[in-house]
Amino acid sequence: MNKFKKILFYSPDFNLCLSLLVFLQDKYNITTTTDLSIVKAVSENSTVDLILMDTDPLPAIEKLCENIRKKNNSLPIILTYVYKKQFSESDKKIRSTVNSIFYKPYDLNEIAVKMNSLII
Repeated sequence: MNKFKKILFYSPDFNLCLSLLVFLQDKYNITTTTDLSIVKAVSENSTVDLILMDTDPLPAIEKLCENIRKKNNSLPIILTYVYKKQFSESDKKIRSTVNSIFYKPYDLNEIAVKMNSLII
């Protein structure tokens, strides 16, 4: 049913991009990148059904998520990262901008279920 839904996945970790691509390629049209500027360009100039980012909640990510929301409020955004107490304020702030956050270590099956619920 979701075979042709387009997912953009960002991670600075190439191996994680490859692993997620292999895990989800039978269900979605997955584009992966290790370049955060690609996320910005694709979100502004392309049609994707969901953005999944693996990154710490840094100010640049907060700003990027806010900008994506301004351009397309209905585009689902999921973040994954290691929870760190030093980022607790950023974590609280970014929750109002994204649809879901998964803390590492996470279960890819849980993320896939959430993705399905957001793009049906």
